[in-house]
Amino acid sequence: MHALAEMLRQLFAARQVRAAEALMDRCSREALEKLVKESSAFLGSRVLYAVEDRLRHRKPQLDDTALPTIRAIASVLNAWLHDGRRMAIRAVLRELGEDELRELAALPELNDEVATMTGDFAGGNAP
Repeated sequence: MHALAEMLRQLFAARQVRAAEALMDRCSREALEKLVKESSAFLGSRVLYAVEDRLRHRKPQLDDTALPTIRAIASVLNAWLHDGRRMAIRAVLRELGEDELRELAALPELNDEVATMTGDFAGGNAP
């Protein structure tokens, strides 16, 4: 959850509100509720409000198409790599545990450079 919280913080700080909204829409309601419950202090008031507001106005059909959180994160990491936002990528990767880093690195849609960066945070054990 901390990686998702950090990603949302980064998106809002960069004024990428549409990307943040798209990320929240890709995540399941359960993941967002867990984020609010477990990470509310870490999120900051602006991001916390945005997540809670998105949950209040969430359309039920979004849960039918929700991705696992790690896949939703991967799509933003790929976009950030394209935009040259490597520091933001590293900030999010720093918040992932070793199992999550391995899972992320194994995703076929993840850019090879981002997959390689995961090794810096997994003790070099990621593919």
